[in-house]
Formats: sequence, C-alpha cells, structure tokens
Amino acid sequence: MPVSEPDATSCHRAEVWATVAVARQRIEDVSGRAIGHELLFRPTATAAGSGEGGAGFDDDAATAGVLAVVTTHLDLADIAGDGLLFINLPRSFVIGSLPLPLPPGRVVLELLERVEVDDQVRAGVERLRGDGYLIALDDVVLDDPRLALAELADFVKVDLAAVPGPALTAVVDQLRARAPQVRFIAERIETEDDRSRALAAGFTLLQGYLLSRPAVVSRDILAQHAPTAARLLSRLAAPGTSMADLAEVAATDPAIAARVLRAVNNVSGVRLAVANLPRALTLLGRERLHQLLVLDLVAGFGHQDDELPVRAVARTRAAQLLCPAVPEAAATEALVRLCAHLMAADPPEVAAWLGLPLPEPAVASACDALDTYLEVCDRDLPLPDLGAYAALDVSMAWFTGLVEGRELVDRLLPRRVDGGPAATRSGGRS
Repeated sequence: MPVSEPDATSCHRAEVWATVAVARQRIEDVSGRAIGHELLFRPTATAAGSGEGGAGFDDDAATAGVLAVVTTHLDLADIAGDGLLFINLPRSFVIGSLPLPLPPGRVVLELLERVEVDDQVRAGVERLRGDGYLIALDDVVLDDPRLALAELADFVKVDLAAVPGPALTAVVDQLRARAPQVRFIAERIETEDDRSRALAAGFTLLQGYLLSRPAVVSRDILAQHAPTAARLLSRLAAPGTSMADLAEVAATDPAIAARVLRAVNNVSGVRLAVANLPRALTLLGRERLHQLLVLDLVAGFGHQDDELPVRAVARTRAAQLLCPAVPEAAATEALVRLCAHLMAADPPEVAAWLGLPLPEPAVASACDALDTYLEVCDRDLPLPDLGAYAALDVSMAWFTGLVEGRELVDRLLPRRVDGGPAATRSGGRS
C-alpha cells in the first residue's frame, strides 16, 4: 500500500461540530398582529449553563451566541421575518467592547436590567441610537435606575410578574411623565387575567406564553478551531498584515474558511459565487472577519482538535496538486467535502449553503479520487480503480499535502506546552 495517513475524521466529529440554537417569541399588538419577535438564548452542548440571570449565567456569551447564530449560522430573514427583531444587550455590547454585527433599522436592542447606568453606558446608548438602532429598556420596575435613559428609548418592557398590583399603573405613569414617546410592552402574559391587567394599565404591546411559546430553531455547525481563531485575531490586530497572510491562517480551519465563503456568497450584491478564499476575505473585510471570530469565541463555539488544521491543509493541497489547471476550485471543493464529511452531510447540500455552484468535471474527478484513496486507507482496504489517476499520484499528492500541512500548522500554531494556547498534537493514526 502507498505511503498514507488515514483521514480519521469520523472519530473527531464530536469534537469539531456543535449544535447552535436560538428561540424566538412573538410580540403582538392588542389586535393580535405580530410587530416582531424577541430572540432568546438557548444553551447548547457548547454553551451550557444556568438559566438566564442565574448563578453562572454569562450575559456576554448568551448574546454572542444569539448574534453568531442569526448572522452567520442561520438565515436572519427566516428567523426574523419582516417585523422588528428584539435582542438582549449586556454592558459589553452597549459600550462597544464586543461587536454588534446586525444591521440597524429594524433591530431593537434591549438594555438588560443588570446593566448599571453610567457615563459609558449613556454614551454607548446614544451611539447605538445614532447608528440607527431602536432601543428598549428590559424588565423595568418602579423607580428603575435606567429611567435616566428613558428619553433615548423607543420601547419599555415590563415583566408583569415583577410588578404586582397597583405598582404596574405607577410604572406606566412614571414612564409617561419622563418619556411620552415610548411604546409599552407587557411581558409574561400567561393568563387572560394578565392580559386584562396589562390592557387596563395602558399597554399596547404584549408578549407571553398565552400568546405564543418560544419556537426553537437549531442547526448543526462546524465549530471553529479556537487556536486558529485566536491566531487570526492576533494577525488582524498586527499592522501590515496582508489578506494573503490572513488567508493562509484561515485556510487551516474548514469552519472559518466555510463561514467566510458563506458570508460573502449569501449577501445581496454578490452576483457570481466567490470560491477563492483570499478574494472572499477581501470582500468580507477585516472588521466583519473580526466580528465573526470574536462572537464565536465568546459564545464558546470552538474546539481544540489540533489535527483538523493539518487535515484541512492536506486535503486542499492534495486536491490542488491533482487538479493543477484550476487549483483554487479544487481546493474549495476539497473544503466542501471535508465539511460535509465532518457534519455527515451531502457535499451538494453544503455547497448550496455556502452559495457555491457544483464543481466542474475535472475538479469532481480529482476530489473523487482523493476521497476514495482516503477511505480505503482509513479502512485498510485494497486500492480500487481511481479513474484517470494512478494510485501513486494520489498517494504522493496526499503525502505532500500532509507534509505541507504539518509544516504550515507548526509555523502558525506552535505546539502547546502544559495547557498553553495551542494543544499538543497527537501523532500517528487516530
């Protein structure tokens, strides 16, 4: 059998993929017409924790997870529809420490009750409002400290369970005196009595289980390689880093490369599919790449399987060597097939999600030969006919890809020592 190394991706699948989820709950007016939805955090296997506001709950990670899901992993239009989109906003996002990639216009940012109002927060709210975002104050109670920001708010949300009895009318009166422009949303409408109480107090918008329960939308995704993402962020921060340098790092991680291609190919204005990673990064831009990486890191959508970058480079490089006439197209198709294999999906389905056309025959033939070679090596089976390719040629392409992959990854991601930032790589067969 020719010199080879098994692909072994199936045994790593649990480490490199994640299920991301978000729930949406309807907000409606008194006639029952939906005016929008609130997006709600839902913990996943990679983002477990206590309930919202409880001990151990991380507001930053929850909001980062919601933003990552709706801006990268799922189609925003499918989740939000045509109405307003309400999203909880902790302090880090208000003051600009963490990125906010959603376009303004119909996005309502809910200032959480746990955000302490100070000069930084006021300046952040004024900036966000100036950028075109709508502002809501979430879970307001009587004499709430956030009333100091009421004149900047478009909506005020009141949890009926937290404001019992006559205090509800007092809250509404207090808000109307300070900010007559705001619209009131009564939350946690769970019974007809709750609805009647809210209407009697003057609320015009309602949200709660009586009207609709949150609907969860989830998707299996490839998680980014956390050390690669950190390295990319470091490169982005370094002056003089070229797009070629960024593409070199991004190419070592199939999740990051795929996400870049999807972000570019699934926006208006891109008329032809972009399959060239350096060009896709140029179109995406440094700021958007930074947002994409940071949100997934904060949300915890990352893995530490340091063999995957080697395999990613090896596959794409081998495909290029087997199809030298169109090397970029071959590398992209190899990436698509690796993503499909890791997620147990069909390559055409992954290509469609990335906004890419089906490969031309020469590219498909080269990648078919490579796939067959890796499968039989992994299972220690005799080599079948590889079509137009000699087994030795495919073997040498794969071996060259492995060597170049290990050299590149060792240069970009130094080995971890005693739990440092890059994991010690396992050797040999998996």
